[in-house]
Amino acid sequence: MDLWFHALTFVLATCFVGLATACICWRWMGDGSRGASDDYFAGGRSLRWYVVAGSLMLTNLSTEQLVGLNGSIFADGCLSGLWWEAGAAIAMTATAMVFLPRYMALGLTTTSGFLGARYGLVVRTLVSTIFLIYYVVILCPLVLYTGALAIRNIFDLQVPLWTVSLVIGVLGACYALVGGLKAVAVSDCINGIGLIVVGLWVPIAALSHIGGVSKLFEDPAYLRPLAASSMKYTDENHSRSPGLPSLPWHVVLTGLTLNNLYYWSTNQVIVQRVLAAKSLAEGQKGVMFAACMKVVGFTFLCLPGIIGILLVKEKAVINGRVFQVRKADEVYPELVKAVMPEWSLGLFAAVLIGSVLSTFNSALNSASTIFGLEIYKMYINTTASDQKTVRVATMFGAAMTMASFLIAPCLEALCDHIFDYLQHVNTIVSLPIISVFLVGILSSLPDVFAAKVGFAVGALAVGCGQLQSELHYLHVYFISFILAVGAMLLTTYLPGLRRLLRQEPVPKPCAFSMEGALVELSPWMGLRCITAAVFVALALLVLSLQLGSLWLFCAFWGFWLVMLITLFVIPTRPASASIQSKDAMSVTQNAVDEDATIVGAGFKGVASV
Repeated sequence: MDLWFHALTFVLATCFVGLATACICWRWMGDGSRGASDDYFAGGRSLRWYVVAGSLMLTNLSTEQLVGLNGSIFADGCLSGLWWEAGAAIAMTATAMVFLPRYMALGLTTTSGFLGARYGLVVRTLVSTIFLIYYVVILCPLVLYTGALAIRNIFDLQVPLWTVSLVIGVLGACYALVGGLKAVAVSDCINGIGLIVVGLWVPIAALSHIGGVSKLFEDPAYLRPLAASSMKYTDENHSRSPGLPSLPWHVVLTGLTLNNLYYWSTNQVIVQRVLAAKSLAEGQKGVMFAACMKVVGFTFLCLPGIIGILLVKEKAVINGRVFQVRKADEVYPELVKAVMPEWSLGLFAAVLIGSVLSTFNSALNSASTIFGLEIYKMYINTTASDQKTVRVATMFGAAMTMASFLIAPCLEALCDHIFDYLQHVNTIVSLPIISVFLVGILSSLPDVFAAKVGFAVGALAVGCGQLQSELHYLHVYFISFILAVGAMLLTTYLPGLRRLLRQEPVPKPCAFSMEGALVELSPWMGLRCITAAVFVALALLVLSLQLGSLWLFCAFWGFWLVMLITLFVIPTRPASASIQSKDAMSVTQNAVDEDATIVGAGFKGVASV
């Protein structure tokens, strides 16, 4: 079919998303405070649960997952990579139950603001700076590079990589810099609908070429999510031999879960859209809906890799051509070319670029937020008005976009090693951060000195761990976490050591108040019920795949549908509840204290920033 037809459908679909986003933001969500800092950085704290959920899913999903994760599954020869998706639901329940009530009680816009309230300005600025450098130098250029590379390869475009990067970057900047977080979240939600449709279309169409779902369960070895060894694929000789999967079973409940906890509970790019929720209940329901979707996300992020294995194994003929995969990372693009009708490629391009845009504009908006609120407003111009702060943050975002354009094409020289390199960088960046966050959430006694020691020990341990190759990098991650937390506890509870280091023998407990809350803090009534259901659904899924049981797999889907319907039915607040004003916010004190008791935190309240 003519290239111009695909280009036209792509442009029309992209324009529809843009116009729908503008209409929803400015007509139904209001724009009365458009220039205000809170409106720009926190979406006016007006996002409903379904917008929060859609934005969470799309921010996390990009070509790195669609292409890279399916490629990893194909190379592993089993579903061990499923834990990146379904396993994330465990961390998301912790976000909803433990982290979010603390953040919202403080009225935060940045996650590093919690560290400021808990440990002081030095730790807050240190973490903000690390976030900022990571987004500017690594995340945004990488998203542009991987997105442009996937688009160019899938559609066989004979254009320079920088051209595709430019198109993606300009579109993303329009949402992030012009519309702020509200536009980013709404566009994510709209793109999410298209991604679910297209994402399911590919595996469903591909299943028809192997004989349906039952064919998947004829060889259960390919479906195992818990494996110590598997038949690994090598790109060099296009064959399989016994080897270690990318995620062996023994890293799942240690380093992997901890890494997921960092990403879903403390990462500014992810948590920022939840902090923009209309209330705590809306935020918690949005997070739990996203967790439910994560449990079944393997259907389009992992299953195509397994289907690709079976198609290659059976030498399936599709559209008169034998299905072949030369490199593991090409399995998803090849599957798309084989099973998607030609007329739909323009729409597929729009959806795929939408997923890339979501991650890019979210990172761009988060970086602008951190610079505006944590750097500019705090150190450069402490008396700046909200409008001035927004303008400066927008200018920083524009400069960051230009930097991403320049850095992205340079990553092509590292294409053979870029993903392994970034995994190691991510562990180095995240380990000390999650260590001080978790200790700060779960204990009120460790002070700023203990946090600095734990941060330094964690960074040093995980950095040195990269020099060895015997331990899995997620085992290194977990061991470094234990060392960091241990260092914090030693410098907190040993008076003699504290005296030796010229500190007060006993640190003062951290006490908080409720004065910073900007939204209603009544927890969502369905939180515990849906949390339990998520764990049951995850157990059913893992058990059915590990045993290769088709009937148990069907039971999982039945349970998941009931869980999803129940989530929709449970309202975000009791029918008798009325919307509370900020002046009446103190009536929610008991709800938050009850939640604090549940998770075992030693806080007495929450302090305003």
